[in-house]
Amino acid sequence: MKPIRYIWSFLIKERTLAGGKPVSRKRRRRQRGVALVTVLIAIAITLVISNQFGTSTNVDMIAAANYRDQMRSHFLAKSASNLSELVIRLQQRIDNIKQLRGTVQITDFADQVLLAFCGSSEEVQAAVGFSASDAKGLGADIGSCGIVGQITTEDDKININCANGNDATAATLKSALDALVFFPAYDPVFEEPDAEGYRRDRALQVASLVDYIDSNSLRVRDRGTTEDYGYENLKDSYKPKNNYLDSVGEAKLARGIDDRFWSLFGSAFTVYGGCKTNLSALSNSQLIAAILYLAAKNPNDPILANPQKLFTLAGLIAKAKQFGMTFTSLDDFIDFVKDPAAQIGSLAGTSSQAGGQASAAVSAGVPGISSGEKVGMELDKTKLGQMATAGPRRTYRVQAWGEIERKQKNADGSPVYPPIRTTLTGVWDTKVVLQNVRKPPVPKGAWVFLRED
Repeated sequence: MKPIRYIWSFLIKERTLAGGKPVSRKRRRRQRGVALVTVLIAIAITLVISNQFGTSTNVDMIAAANYRDQMRSHFLAKSASNLSELVIRLQQRIDNIKQLRGTVQITDFADQVLLAFCGSSEEVQAAVGFSASDAKGLGADIGSCGIVGQITTEDDKININCANGNDATAATLKSALDALVFFPAYDPVFEEPDAEGYRRDRALQVASLVDYIDSNSLRVRDRGTTEDYGYENLKDSYKPKNNYLDSVGEAKLARGIDDRFWSLFGSAFTVYGGCKTNLSALSNSQLIAAILYLAAKNPNDPILANPQKLFTLAGLIAKAKQFGMTFTSLDDFIDFVKDPAAQIGSLAGTSSQAGGQASAAVSAGVPGISSGEKVGMELDKTKLGQMATAGPRRTYRVQAWGEIERKQKNADGSPVYPPIRTTLTGVWDTKVVLQNVRKPPVPKGAWVFLRED
């Protein structure tokens, strides 16, 4: 037993470093909480680090999910854009058939066509009559896609880039712009100075817009004149571009074009397509009135002297498509303008779908048709042909979108974050041929403008 006691006394003997005196029990009793405090501090630091690590991980996870969904929405929008291109190319094939040219416009129903490929299972079932599971490639497995409204066209506008054309083209453009701003209802825009105190009349404003684009240094190509609109004297000095515009919004840089001018006439301008307005696509009453003013066989026609009747006639032309009328040639347009009531009345007597639309227009009491007041005028075909054409569309504007719904939900099932949506806005020109192609020849048609939002 002695050896055991000796070992026990050795183990419980108080010791200090370097042979110092042993710590008294009283002092040792005061230091007992140090270890506990140390442990608590260590645990607190560990909790803070763990919480920060968890927060960073959650942020990175949500960011990664956002990047993933953005990529998905981009490719869904790209898919909708490619499907729109397919519809446009089918429309080009239809336009090559003389019997169907101008009468069949499937691009107006492209949003319904895309439902079969971009819609939900219910939308696919409604569009094609069978479920998406019955055939591959139908419906969108993740998210949804489509186009905004219908596929529209730029053919129903004035291409201001034609200021860089030959003398005849530039003169026609200037005449169209002069006629567009001619009407007395627009007097307040030209009677007051713009935001920079610049005063201009109609002729000066049109000349400023044309000279900003054309490549020469002459004022509207008149010899012995110079382009001097004081761009360099502005607070934000700049020079006219003297070249083709890349987007229609650049026209706002021309001297005198302010928000008032643009809100009235900006919708009539484009920088894509040809230099002649397509009569089969016209929808802008202001531009239609300008065309009627320039193409009138009698410059003193009573309709031209009465702006109310002129714009009533322009409104009928803009709604001609709703009445079932199609303009496949200049003669069709001239005949309709001469007597719209007679044209719609004769169409209403037929049993076709267009006849039903015309009958509905007559029964609805459209001004200029059912009121008994004759509204019409004769046009000069030669004058009309200088500024307008009729036939298949050359350009198409598409707004394709893709959307991904976020997975995070509240307790009530509502989404925590709004869906991620990507929109691709593009303009397709059927006359443009891609220059960089892998396997020429290629069919005509290319995107001349693309923007992602």
